[in-house]
Amino acid sequence: MDRSYSTYSILLIKATYTLILLLLTTRLFANADSTATEKRFSKKELTQDLSYMIRSIERVHPNMYHSLSKSDYRRLSDSVGKALKEGMTGREAWPILARMVGAIGEGHSVFNYPDSVVARLKQGGKVLFPVMVQEYNGRNFVVRGDVSEEAALQPGDEITAINNIPTSELVDLLSGYAGGLKVYRSVDVCRNLITYLYLYNIQAPYTIDYIRKGQTGRAILNAINWDELRKNAKTRGKSFLPNPAGEPFSFNYPDARTAYLGINSLTGELPAFKKILDSCFNNLKLNHREKLIIDLRKNGGGNSQLGELLLSYITDKSFRMSGGVKWKVSEEYKSQLDKNQSGKGAENMPYYFNAVNGTILSDTDIKEKAPGPNPLRYQGKVFVLIGPRTFSSANMLANAIQDYKLATLVGQSSGEPANDYGELVFLTLPHTGFSFSTSTKQFIRANGDAKDGSPVLPQLEVADNPLTPVDEVLEFLKNR
Repeated sequence: MDRSYSTYSILLIKATYTLILLLLTTRLFANADSTATEKRFSKKELTQDLSYMIRSIERVHPNMYHSLSKSDYRRLSDSVGKALKEGMTGREAWPILARMVGAIGEGHSVFNYPDSVVARLKQGGKVLFPVMVQEYNGRNFVVRGDVSEEAALQPGDEITAINNIPTSELVDLLSGYAGGLKVYRSVDVCRNLITYLYLYNIQAPYTIDYIRKGQTGRAILNAINWDELRKNAKTRGKSFLPNPAGEPFSFNYPDARTAYLGINSLTGELPAFKKILDSCFNNLKLNHREKLIIDLRKNGGGNSQLGELLLSYITDKSFRMSGGVKWKVSEEYKSQLDKNQSGKGAENMPYYFNAVNGTILSDTDIKEKAPGPNPLRYQGKVFVLIGPRTFSSANMLANAIQDYKLATLVGQSSGEPANDYGELVFLTLPHTGFSFSTSTKQFIRANGDAKDGSPVLPQLEVADNPLTPVDEVLEFLKNR
């Protein structure tokens, strides 16, 4: 098949599917009950917000139409405009407007749900979905715990549908506020399922189709309030599956041959991160193990400099974290930079502030560099664990490891392509006050291949089963 035809077909399918999701969203709100005190917006205000959003993204994003063609994006915009109605509440308008950000097709562009929604859920009546979800396993939601009064579901049950909407379709619908790979979008849906079901008007009584130990079942659950959720979670929590988020850092020795370093975040200051690494690797030097496992499976990113620092503790090879960047110049991002730097943006970053808005600053001449001497550098075998939650700067770190063969990657594919976007600008719509973020930079993967659309791939592919007490990935590595 001709490649250009194949690419066009994929884009057309994506555009058509996005429109289907938009129509489903509109139908879900056809009979929505709105609280009388909720603010309502005119169609003119909503339409102006839609136009403002599109124009802003065009001005700041380095490659807005990389996933969906400009003509298909315009068709989607027309459909969104027609779906906006006079007198809509924010709750009714949010899922419709969110599609315009999600259609950009990259995980750093996100339409944020309003903080007021969370406050309303905590202060309101029985409006909360009463099931905590552990993960999306590629087909179904895995139940972490049931906090409903009915207590009909058990930890480990697989939810195949809610209110007759199959789980896979629910993930696409509820993650319409963001782009990126489905494996990563599903992580945030699981984390915020209660909020998104409320925003998309999927209401109680909840008809839950599920699978338990190979047998299908159906349960009808009523909504609960915030106090009931907290009380039931506390009293039943011991039987729930473990919290999927985990601690920010952990270091231990699982056996006589192995050291384990879990890093679930790359946020924070470089000196503080160095202090943590110095402590761990000094301990490892005193208590030598022939194998080190670094776990990035729950790492959503942060600062790529922290990832680069980590590599200096496990390799002396030359590498680079990125094969290049393309940075869009805009007045919006200049304003954000200037505010963040207390009015000294132009003084600190003249190369960006003196550039003409709308142009691209490109740097594809990033040189490979070897880390400096490090007396704590580990010399044994290193395995780095990755998975769908490995994202952003953690994804960049994993990609450098992959492209330069700095360690052995184990687990599942990461949550975004190695060629991706970042350096966020935060914007607010003038009438609804909805906020969203999008990228100003495009990052090229470490080896410089800008055409590779794949995520970071493990050399050894193995998945953990959350329903078992052991970590299958760690078990797999015991004899390696």
